[in-house]
Amino acid sequence: MDILNRRTECFVLWAPLSDASLDPPFLIIGSTNGNSGGFAQTARVPLVLAQDKDHLWLLDPATISPPLADGVYHYWFEVQDTSPEKRGTILVTDPLSFTVDYSVTRESNDSEILQPASVIKFRDGKLWPCDIDGTEPQKVAVPAQSGLPSNNHLVIYELPTSRAKVGNDNRGVDVDVGTFADVLALFDTQSPGSHFSGVSAVHDEAILSSLGINALELLPAADAKTKGEWGYATANYFAPDADLGSSSDLSLLVEKIHNQNIRLLTDVVMAFGHDPYGLISFDEFHIRPDQERDNPDSYQSHATGVLRDGYGGKSWRYIRMIPSYNPETGDGSALVHPSWAFHRLHLTRWMNDFGVGGLRLDSVNNIGNWDFVRSYKERAWELYNARYGGSADPSKFIVVGEELSMPISMVQGGVLNALWNEPWQGRLRASLLGESVGTDPFEWTIRKLVNCKLDDLGGANFTDGAQAVNYITSHDIEGYRKERLYNFIVSNGIYDVEKRAKLAFSLLLTSVGIPMIFAGEEFADQMDRSVDLGKKQTDPVNYSRKNDGGWRQELFGFVANLVKFRTACPALGEDDTDFFHVDQSRGGKIMAWRRGQIGEGKFPVVVVANFSDEDTPGPTYVVPNWPDQDKPGWREVSQQRHVPPEWVGREPLLQWEAKVYTRWQAQGESAK
Repeated sequence: MDILNRRTECFVLWAPLSDASLDPPFLIIGSTNGNSGGFAQTARVPLVLAQDKDHLWLLDPATISPPLADGVYHYWFEVQDTSPEKRGTILVTDPLSFTVDYSVTRESNDSEILQPASVIKFRDGKLWPCDIDGTEPQKVAVPAQSGLPSNNHLVIYELPTSRAKVGNDNRGVDVDVGTFADVLALFDTQSPGSHFSGVSAVHDEAILSSLGINALELLPAADAKTKGEWGYATANYFAPDADLGSSSDLSLLVEKIHNQNIRLLTDVVMAFGHDPYGLISFDEFHIRPDQERDNPDSYQSHATGVLRDGYGGKSWRYIRMIPSYNPETGDGSALVHPSWAFHRLHLTRWMNDFGVGGLRLDSVNNIGNWDFVRSYKERAWELYNARYGGSADPSKFIVVGEELSMPISMVQGGVLNALWNEPWQGRLRASLLGESVGTDPFEWTIRKLVNCKLDDLGGANFTDGAQAVNYITSHDIEGYRKERLYNFIVSNGIYDVEKRAKLAFSLLLTSVGIPMIFAGEEFADQMDRSVDLGKKQTDPVNYSRKNDGGWRQELFGFVANLVKFRTACPALGEDDTDFFHVDQSRGGKIMAWRRGQIGEGKFPVVVVANFSDEDTPGPTYVVPNWPDQDKPGWREVSQQRHVPPEWVGREPLLQWEAKVYTRWQAQGESAK
């Protein structure tokens, strides 16, 4: 990436503008005043337009007077505001800054012009990315492919990083802003975290290592302007969120999870932004959909005539191409999509520096441009493949899109690898109440829940389980039946939360598709603040609930057992599914199905579930047509017990219970 390479030699600003009359940008540079947050400006120097490089402004640090001494510097670019507000001369953060410092900023009541200082180190005549304290972060080492999980054996843990803890400070105020260090404490007993010293369940344990997940999805980890909470207001796309910690903190976290063969997935927001280009080159990078109704770029992709929604940010402009310097290739004057180039640039930063092993693209419908999404996905794969010298395993990298209208053609056409499977959540919630969905009878609600490939998505279907990400709950709690599982169960008048939660996880972790667990659901965390279904998840995760000494602790162990089974059992990495028993005498509410293939050397998984308020009567319940019933070694996974041959296919079921059976054993596991 040409422009990223240039940043080691010069201060660089790519500012494509149709208005050539605007003044050249200036560099405002100085240093901080210890811990006081003060800023002492040392120079204001104009940048110079690069020769034969349209719209590329450069400044050799050797030309700055007085000369820069080796050390850490804070800086902005001074530009003329090109946004619709036209505020005149304004200071902006470097759009390519790897570190930003909100303690050194130009305060404003207008959040759109809150521009933190960019941070850089000058050393040996060159510019070096660094943390605020001057540490030069190391790139994450490339993990061995052999240890990484394939997509069809992923269990994703979706974590809103800055919502990683609950507690009280000495003023009685909620302390719920976690950091990368706090996330590390969920994986490493030797890392207490920065805010977790009072939470024994985290300080003394490694909860997520115990849970057994093998993919960590951080909700937007790039810097956002919102403070004290996570959110989708991405402002500085190259920098880790200043609330969460430094590049070095994030690199350490990724190194630690890679050592446990856990992949890092990141959430990326490219439908809208709060970025400096909204001030530097507004019309080249952003669009006002309501003012350009004749422009197809103004409309969402999922519904005819629906304008794109910036949710308080500025919608990125994707259709326009302009003649300009190409920051990717270095061509001096070429036709360039400014937004395409910008997003592929920060993708390069995250892939190369932080070892990203998968991406979730937020609000694909609001991006509105499938050509760009395809380009971004293909560039992500190129970068991943290059990591392994061109011989990367495609089953160990994934780009997932969130588009709730479920346009499966995006997957079939190669625009994305997978979609969030939002209908799965609706079926799961209905099944926990014994209800069917739509016109389907209850039996088919369960069949489509267990095998998402049966779901008709506008005349097309998923063709592979790795194309669908299933979830009980996500950070998107807006709307009917989308709140946390605990709150959903209780709000429906059910007080045995443990039983329904266990059923939910039995289904999630044995169904076709990639299971995703929203942080805290593994022990049925609940929403302590008022439930506002018009907002995303705002409650902090209360990890102290995990060790309640009661049913939540039992639920965590139950889920952890099934997670480890899901990540390792070959049959659950296959899509083969066969419903071989539906008990019509009980209204079809008791069913049995097989996951995985049968035959010599095959070890299928059998699930038997009771979706009714009644236990099966008597000491036995016979399930006919049980596969491989006469073969030895059957065990019930969720309770971790051996099943005697005479009881295979004959065990009773409690109400709202699922049992998971297999003959497969993990390597090194002995038969009981």
